[in-house]
Amino acid sequence: MSPFPERMSDHWWWRPGVRPGRGLLVWHILLDEQAEPRELVRQCQDKLAGLPGLDPIPPEWLHMTTQIVGFADEIPEAEIDAMLTETAARFASLSPVEVELGKLWFHSEAVMLGIRPPDRLTPVREAIRDAVATTVRAHQLAYEPHWTPHVSVAYSHGDGPAAPIIEALALRPEPQPLRVAEVHLVEQVREGRLYRWERRAAIALGT
Repeated sequence: MSPFPERMSDHWWWRPGVRPGRGLLVWHILLDEQAEPRELVRQCQDKLAGLPGLDPIPPEWLHMTTQIVGFADEIPEAEIDAMLTETAARFASLSPVEVELGKLWFHSEAVMLGIRPPDRLTPVREAIRDAVATTVRAHQLAYEPHWTPHVSVAYSHGDGPAAPIIEALALRPEPQPLRVAEVHLVEQVREGRLYRWERRAAIALGT
């Protein structure tokens, strides 16, 4: 992930197997009612307002992708239930995590906010990956095995210079605290230039 791409590119190309209406099971950390990080995203989006080629993520769909599991139509309900049980068992030994959201990342396909310390959420993801590996046969654990935790602010839908976007965020908003106390399993679909989902389950840390 380059911090300063020269040009933006279209995020909305169709990934293998993805098609309109097809559900993808994904573990997300959701911002929900956490006012500080949601306000931070809004401030960044305000600075980007008016620049062409960007799709700001609506507040209700702000998320931190933690682990893609696989396509819902390839995973039996029994395996999903077993995955939830195994994830809960692994989360029992973990405590809620406090991080700082605010490190700006510029990708050719998106503007994102990273966290500090960058590895503090690694045990949460490893617990999920272990649970998936032991319960789900048609999984996508080989996809993006290395994780850079981030919350996307806006996706790119065109080809153009990145400099105006980088310059718009030259005066960076103050980082904000983010508390991770649970992770959601969602069934995500792509609708045009938007990811939306139905929540399947929420597993808390430390219970």
